[in-house]
Amino acid sequence: MIIKRLNEDSSWWWEIDGYSIAVDPWFSPSQIDLAPWFSEQFHVTPQPEVGQLKTPDFIFISHPFTDHCNKETLLQFSPEIPIFAPASVLRKIRKWNHFKRILSLEEAPVQIRYLRPTSLFDLVHGAFLVHEKTGKSLIYSPHGSQFENLPTADILITTTIRYDLPFWLGGTVNLGWEIALHNADLCKATTIIPTHDENKRGKGLVARLAKRTGKLATADLRLNDLKLGSELRLI
Repeated sequence: MIIKRLNEDSSWWWEIDGYSIAVDPWFSPSQIDLAPWFSEQFHVTPQPEVGQLKTPDFIFISHPFTDHCNKETLLQFSPEIPIFAPASVLRKIRKWNHFKRILSLEEAPVQIRYLRPTSLFDLVHGAFLVHEKTGKSLIYSPHGSQFENLPTADILITTTIRYDLPFWLGGTVNLGWEIALHNADLCKATTIIPTHDENKRGKGLVARLAKRTGKLATADLRLNDLKLGSELRLI
């Protein structure tokens, strides 16, 4: 199992069971939710170019939001690359008429299970459990999650910053460092890899009302803050 960081936000390259998987690629300069007056966020670091990446065997998209399911970026990938995602994401991708093979999680090339949030109205705080045939496993929860129990995993990839909005705009979007530590305890992860923590530049209503809190000073030996372009290998 190889985990490689593609940008400072939540774009990854996984190699699992012999397959290479591009995860949540968002490389366009900005992403818009609803309209620019409502929310637009800009990367603050240089982004990879799709044409310079090795062609992945598959693409995995975790959420329908444009900082995960970024149309401008995804349409740069070959339509021959199979893409898999939860049903809510697939409905969006099908409308583009770009990718020729659109797969459910059950049809994915690796063993992946969606851990649904406890509230039916929560579209953000889920997690994905990925098992490799070697026995290694990871949990990918880019916004954090609030479960009472989690399956055992070697790696927890999750946000370590807290991003708060008024309740009428969704409340706490990213759950922060304390929740990351709690979830690592629940799943007995030996490694915590931060994701979705880029200090993006924002404009619009959401940016004016948002409050961002960084990682606490508390050190934790499980933390592996993978730098851009670096990778972690689990043997």
